[in-house]
Amino acid sequence: MRDFFFSNWSRPLRRHLVGPLEIRLLRAGDLDALVTFASERLVVSASFLRRQLQERWGLAPTERRGAAAGALDSKGRLHGFAWVDSYRQEGLPLDGVWVRSLVVAPQARRMGVATQLLECLLEESHRQGEPSVQADVDEDNAASLKTFEGLGFQLATEALTRRTNEAWDAAGRSKRLVVLERASAP
Repeated sequence: MRDFFFSNWSRPLRRHLVGPLEIRLLRAGDLDALVTFASERLVVSASFLRRQLQERWGLAPTERRGAAAGALDSKGRLHGFAWVDSYRQEGLPLDGVWVRSLVVAPQARRMGVATQLLECLLEESHRQGEPSVQADVDEDNAASLKTFEGLGFQLATEALTRRTNEAWDAAGRSKRLVVLERASAP
């Protein structure tokens, strides 16, 4: 039944039930909605996310590196979230900025939300002077891979892919990752 409700044919009904979504960079005032969404849908803990984002929101816009974007309904509830940042807090030896999370609630899937979230983050990364954005995606996550590829992300070099998988393996993760990258500018 779940696959039936979240299939392409149900998109008009889901779009009506969810209502219009505003895709934008998240601000400090969105923190409660983000923590609620995180506790329901993200692998990363809400407290980790709160710490990470509050640290960034406290910086002057010219000093920020990375950003978070959300898909908010008219009541301020999140239906999608994406975050781009470095891996320096985890101590991983990976340079640049990376898409750290990309999650869309089931009722808002296949409605272009993930693409719009990534476009918002690419634009902000470009504004911040980042030349490129990387992403590491579980190799069995076909939907995410298709979304990234549709936005012009390409397979990273074998060396970067190997370094990324080795860094994550050393951190305790065992699933193989596909590493993608693209310029932040359109």
